[in-house]
Amino acid sequence: MSLPGRLNTFQRTMLVWDEMHAYNAVHVARVPAPLDAERLRLTLARVLAERGLTGLNLDAKARAFEFRGGAAVIDLAVCEGADAPEAVRAEMERQINLRFDHTAEFTPFRFFAVPDGGSFWLGAVYFHAIADAEPIVRLVCDLVADYAGVPTKRERWNCHAKGRRAPLRLLIWLRKMLALPAQFRALRKAIRPGCTDANDFCNGLELFTLSSAELSALIAAGKKFGVTVNDLFLALLMHAFAPLCEAVRRDGRDRISLGCIVNARRDLGITGDDSFGLVLGGFSVACGIAETGDLPQLARSIAVQTQRFKCGGLHLANALEMGLVLRLMSLFSTNQRRRFYPKNYPLWGGLTNMNLTTLPVDAAAVQPPSAGRPSDYLRAVSTGPVTPLVLSVTSFGNGVNLSMSYRTSVFSRQEISSVRERFTAAVRGLEVAA
Repeated sequence: MSLPGRLNTFQRTMLVWDEMHAYNAVHVARVPAPLDAERLRLTLARVLAERGLTGLNLDAKARAFEFRGGAAVIDLAVCEGADAPEAVRAEMERQINLRFDHTAEFTPFRFFAVPDGGSFWLGAVYFHAIADAEPIVRLVCDLVADYAGVPTKRERWNCHAKGRRAPLRLLIWLRKMLALPAQFRALRKAIRPGCTDANDFCNGLELFTLSSAELSALIAAGKKFGVTVNDLFLALLMHAFAPLCEAVRRDGRDRISLGCIVNARRDLGITGDDSFGLVLGGFSVACGIAETGDLPQLARSIAVQTQRFKCGGLHLANALEMGLVLRLMSLFSTNQRRRFYPKNYPLWGGLTNMNLTTLPVDAAAVQPPSAGRPSDYLRAVSTGPVTPLVLSVTSFGNGVNLSMSYRTSVFSRQEISSVRERFTAAVRGLEVAA
């Protein structure tokens, strides 16, 4: 049985982004068991086939796709190394730069494994246009449980997720139309990041973590400031970028702009563990560079903006803006497309935040938890052409795993290290204040 579906505007946009540079995402789970490569290969093939996630055919012109089923073609790399964390980082970096060939039928997944003592890290790389993070987390938990020999209920996923329709969506789209002029005026005041080569979209990757004490300090600070933890992460990232922004500030531009991608399933009324696909929303925030010196005030300023987007449902209507851009893109060459986003969307970074301490997964009932559940989890995503850096935040267990994927033509490794250090120093400051 095949799984057909229609490509939404976000997915069609990602196909355009993939023409410029690989647009992939990577989820990495620590499996609390020794690595047996052949057993893992059988697990991967079995679970993908049972879920119906094989034989993908994309038809961009018809705006359609179809999982045709059949045996899975498993691409599994085993990465040995004395330094397992560095081997994981290096392979994640390699994978976000490696395109999938989707000109013919293909399996939109690649995998890698890194032995680490009595356990191993399992990386699931996927063509981002097929799904957002939520169903991939469920898939990875399926893989870990199956590898452990723990039975889980697995059925073919549904690629026709239904949510709330018009008139609610029509009202949101009308609000978005009215808000677009002000949004573009605000972006004209934003400082543009520098770039050494507009045609170079190669990605680098930096990984770091926040401890349970630092996470507790973040949560306490959010309550104290009257903002969400997501708002606080945006404020911390903006604060960390401030010195780099000041260095390239010119032409009267004095604002730092960031993007934020959000899971839109709950807002759109999409429920069910069998829902597979890409259901995302997004928005951008901008603050004056002078505001970045006062972190509490910066977080509150960002919170006002995010609240305005969410209360009006504008974060759900970015498909309208993407649709307009797709129309323009159809008139441009590939090189013109590469230059379009940096010129018209002067963003310094983007945030994707996922809390796996509360997200239900199919393997939640597995007993004992240590045998069939990941013992750690992290994510990364290609930057794409819109933003030169993506901060992927994954709360898991008692801490937070973070990855910074970044365009190497925009940021040097030294600059990224300084951003990370300024970010973590600000978090430690919250911990001391708490």
